[in-house]
Amino acid sequence: MRLLTIGSSVFVGRARARELGHPESAAFLQWVRARRPRLFIPTPAIPEVAAALSRTGSDREVAQRYALAIGHLPNTVLVALDDAVAQQAAVLAAQHRLRGAAAVFVAAAAMFAAELVTLDSEQLERGAAVVQTRTPQTFLTIATL
Repeated sequence: MRLLTIGSSVFVGRARARELGHPESAAFLQWVRARRPRLFIPTPAIPEVAAALSRTGSDREVAQRYALAIGHLPNTVLVALDDAVAQQAAVLAAQHRLRGAAAVFVAAAAMFAAELVTLDSEQLERGAAVVQTRTPQTFLTIATL
C-alpha cells in the first residue's frame, strides 16, 4: 500500500479551476479516491486550505466544508501538530530552510516514511532531501507505469 502525505497546495489546486495545477490535482485526487492509499495529513492542512480558498474568493461555507472533508478521506490519519511533530518540523525548517508550514508537511511525511505529493516548489525542492517528493502529475506518471 502506498503511503502518502498530500500538501495543501494539491487540495487548493483541485478546488479552484483557475488554479495552476488544477487538472493534475483533480486527476491525482481521483486516483487517491479510487486506490485508497494510506494518507498522513498534518492537521494544519485543514485551516490552511480553508484560508486559501476563502481568502481568494471562494464562498466561506464551501471553503469550510471542503477543508473539513480532507480529514474524512478514506484511509486518512490526521497527524496532530504535537510537540514531537513541531520539534521535528523545527529541525527540518532550520536544516533545509523551509517555511514553517512546509516543514510540518515534510516532517509528517518523514515520520511515516510517506511520499509527499505537492505543488509547492519549496516542499518539492528542499523537502526532497528528507522524503520522496513529487508533483501530482509526476506521481500519476510513475503510479501508472
